Amino acid sequence: MEGAIQKYSRLITVPIFLLMIYIVFTFLPVLYTYMPFWGQMRVVLVAGSGLLLTYIITSGSYNNIDAWKNPIFFALAGFIVAAYMGLIVSLDRGATLIISNATIKHIVVIAIMIKIIDSNKRLDLMMKTYMACGVGMALSTIINEFQGETFQQSIRVTAIDSGIMADPNDLALFLNSTIPFLLYYFVTVKRKIIPLIGIIAVILAIMLTYSRGGFLGMAATGIGFVLISGAKAKRYAAVVLIGAILFWLGAPGEYKERLSTIKTEARIDEATGKYPGRMQAWVELLPKGMESPLLGVGAGNSYYLAGKYIKDWHAMHNSFLQAFLEVGLFGFICYAALYFLPHRQYRRFKAYKNDEIISDLSRYKFLLLSLTCYAISAFFLPQAYSPILFFISALALIQSELISRKLKKMQDA
Repeated sequence: MEGAIQKYSRLITVPIFLLMIYIVFTFLPVLYTYMPFWGQMRVVLVAGSGLLLTYIITSGSYNNIDAWKNPIFFALAGFIVAAYMGLIVSLDRGATLIISNATIKHIVVIAIMIKIIDSNKRLDLMMKTYMACGVGMALSTIINEFQGETFQQSIRVTAIDSGIMADPNDLALFLNSTIPFLLYYFVTVKRKIIPLIGIIAVILAIMLTYSRGGFLGMAATGIGFVLISGAKAKRYAAVVLIGAILFWLGAPGEYKERLSTIKTEARIDEATGKYPGRMQAWVELLPKGMESPLLGVGAGNSYYLAGKYIKDWHAMHNSFLQAFLEVGLFGFICYAALYFLPHRQYRRFKAYKNDEIISDLSRYKFLLLSLTCYAISAFFLPQAYSPILFFISALALIQSELISRKLKKMQDA
């Protein structure tokens, strides 16, 4: 018992414990339903503030010395700089300031996280914490289905009534990002029943959201999983195929009908000469972004463009176009780099063909799969400032730093 306590005291320092509290109450907000006291005391703000203070005190205890020099962190920093620069031209400075302030809080936490998560065991701890949040939100969604609690009296189900994951599409986006983590542990651990139950719960919850973007992200995850499975690709392809068949057989008829509209929205209506769905907004608003390409129209302001030019005051349903319209070309480049740079760094490490980093590269592949899955789902949602993206990018950055440190140590030996 004493040995276990010492083991975990070395693994979980005070800043890491506070980081875990921050992650849990950010990505498992259903806890506020059962423990409203934590919301009243603003536990996320308290944990974030405590994290910053304790990191300052203990900063010399961690090994990720060069984490802030990583290009991925420069992209994060550049994105928030672009958001604040948008105040100069913003159509609604109040909205831009609110979004920019919320975003920089997440980025400050990420800046500390990439310094203190300085070992593979600590990286696994963060992945498992995030994964547990996904399973928790999935179980809440399933429970709500049995209790008949749906989103705005529709057939769609969500895990909570309000907050960043109250919308079924946003919930599906988050759930999708956790599937690769579950797949990683399913592949690597001996007791596979726990990650398997988690995978089934998350997939079922995504089905209950009736999210089309969620379905596309989930399909991409299945295909990506097979592609990165190497020698076991054929075996896992069969598993994914069986899972896909079972998913389709079990899906409600209304969900199948909803998924069929994906093809319809991707074709121009011959009668109107326009796309019948969100793609028309993309086509019409992209040229408007070219009118103010440097700074955009301000974070959170793309819906003003939509209201003015297409008479639709809904949020822009594409995170990439949202980023370009709202924070301009510089901000968009930084945003796109959050997806591109981790893949580039992985290819560079893979080129070493070093047996000592095989396990690290294996984990890295699943982090990239999560990032890719997020990108596909976010292509149909206005989530340019989501903490989910910052968190997954940070995990990829940490894995990159761990590999770099290992390679440098071998070269110096």
